[in-house]
Amino acid sequence: MVKKEGLSDIEKFLESVNKDLPGAMELELQDIYKRGIFIPRGVGPGIAKKKYALIDLKGNLMIRGLEKVRRDWSKLARDTQEKVLRFVLEKKDVKSAVDYVKKIIDDLRKHKVDLKSLTIYEQLTRPLEEYKAVGPHVIAAKKMRERGRPIGAGMVIMFVITKGKGSISERAEPVEDVELKSIDEDYYITHQIIPAALRVLTVLGVTQEELLGKRVKGLKAFVN
Repeated sequence: MVKKEGLSDIEKFLESVNKDLPGAMELELQDIYKRGIFIPRGVGPGIAKKKYALIDLKGNLMIRGLEKVRRDWSKLARDTQEKVLRFVLEKKDVKSAVDYVKKIIDDLRKHKVDLKSLTIYEQLTRPLEEYKAVGPHVIAAKKMRERGRPIGAGMVIMFVITKGKGSISERAEPVEDVELKSIDEDYYITHQIIPAALRVLTVLGVTQEELLGKRVKGLKAFVN
């Protein structure tokens, strides 16, 4: 916990800075965080801009720019990332984070997960006919329309990726038409679980091979 003397020093610092700031500009204290992890540009899939997670003195997480706060990733991937963050930021325990991801991967392969946790949500921003790039949610929406369901701009499409031939987009199916045994486990492992976990763990020296159970030299220590 931050002592009263420490808070007083912070308040004095803010007051001194704000005296020299122009106009209505003001520096405010958002919160006090005991630990954080910042994702540098180029780490993990995609390009990081403002991607970080902080944990406050009460154990609350503040997450910015990571998959956890995006609904176009499955709940299982988002929950896995949050659990990884808690292992790292609360307990400084990278090994348990890795073991947890391995367990999720194993559960996926054995179908010991909830189908709803694999659902991906994307909104139709225009009529289907206006889409030039046909993403998974567009394919799923077209299948829904072919099966007699009303589809329109603004609708949120809930779909999963299934086994079979063709591209990922072609294998997108409305979640209500799918059984758990039909889902493509490899897609969820390689395109959802591992990328979400590695967004955090790559910074700490963990590799995809390790999450998949392959032998590696070891983990980089997480430094306070």
